[in-house]
Amino acid sequence: MMFRLPAFVLCVPLAAFSQTVDNMVCSPPIAAQVMKGNYDPTAFAAAVPISDHATILCELRTAVSPDSLRAHLERLTSFHTRHAFSDTLSPDTGIGAARRWAFDKFQEFAVASGGRLIPGYLSFDYTGDPCGMDGFGWRDVLAVLPGADTSTPGIIIVEGHLDSRCADPCDHTCLAHGAEDNGSGSALVIELARVLSRYTFDHTLVFMLTTGEEQGLVGAEAMAQWCVDEGVAIKGVQN
Repeated sequence: MMFRLPAFVLCVPLAAFSQTVDNMVCSPPIAAQVMKGNYDPTAFAAAVPISDHATILCELRTAVSPDSLRAHLERLTSFHTRHAFSDTLSPDTGIGAARRWAFDKFQEFAVASGGRLIPGYLSFDYTGDPCGMDGFGWRDVLAVLPGADTSTPGIIIVEGHLDSRCADPCDHTCLAHGAEDNGSGSALVIELARVLSRYTFDHTLVFMLTTGEEQGLVGAEAMAQWCVDEGVAIKGVQN
């Protein structure tokens, strides 16, 4: 019996947002194809699949590591700020450094999973920003774990927002550690990618760290719109 994650589905009409997102591109291409259900599950099968419901539940009691969660959170708070408009080039500070670090963690877990986990990005353009930052580069960080059953394609998203902010939503240089908003949630998404990539599930899991939450759920809207445009069914969202 395959283990199925419980899911709480969040439905938000795209018309409720005043911003405009377009030119969504998911890379690498295999990540997009997996989310669409266009792949051979055997190509991503574990050498020794762990899919028994009881076994997974038992292992999960101790698999999530408090030490790992603390290490992830401390690293996330070390970037000075993760504001969506902050530095994208510095190796040490800003949203660019934070998302590269998160991608590298997903890549580390991909190696440990035998290549079953697929790290990637959802890049997009955004207009209508009240801070006057239209044209700024935007990226959500993804890690896609292909499901074993493609007969009913669909994804389950496990997500948190990577960005942080100070009281002034347009101040992208101030100190904004964002430990609870939402460093802790992002740390958990990263840790769940490490733990759950050991197992085999029916549906594809997408571990996602969004950007632009503080500007109006921009990264989440981009993912929702990309799924609509590409015909990807969202089975559920774990936030």
